[in-house]
Amino acid sequence: MKPRSTAQLAIVCATGLIALAMVLYGIHGSLPHGKAAALLVLGLSLVVGTAGWSRYLTTKKRAQAELTGGEQYRQLADEYRRLADLAITAQEHTDLKLGQVSAQLDYLREQTASLQKILKEVE
Repeated sequence: MKPRSTAQLAIVCATGLIALAMVLYGIHGSLPHGKAAALLVLGLSLVVGTAGWSRYLTTKKRAQAELTGGEQYRQLADEYRRLADLAITAQEHTDLKLGQVSAQLDYLREQTASLQKILKEVE
């Protein structure tokens, strides 16, 4: 929920003071319909208060949903990092094995060349 500006806060406070003054004047004043006016102001204040409260709850739920979405994003990012680390480890392991196979192939080539040389000498 974004904070209210100073002007908005001043308007809300002034409206509340005017409503309170009307209620007090209606209750203690000598107007014939003063109590009805006071009840009307109280009813309207309750309606406005309920609307503000529901807006607050809606905004709060939306903020919680965004935080939950952020947590899910963080969990996915952590899982991605873990899988990336596993992939790097697997690639390094594969590179080591390929190096070993290459060394063995070189050794076999040398042995084959040596064997061919011996066979040529025997002929």
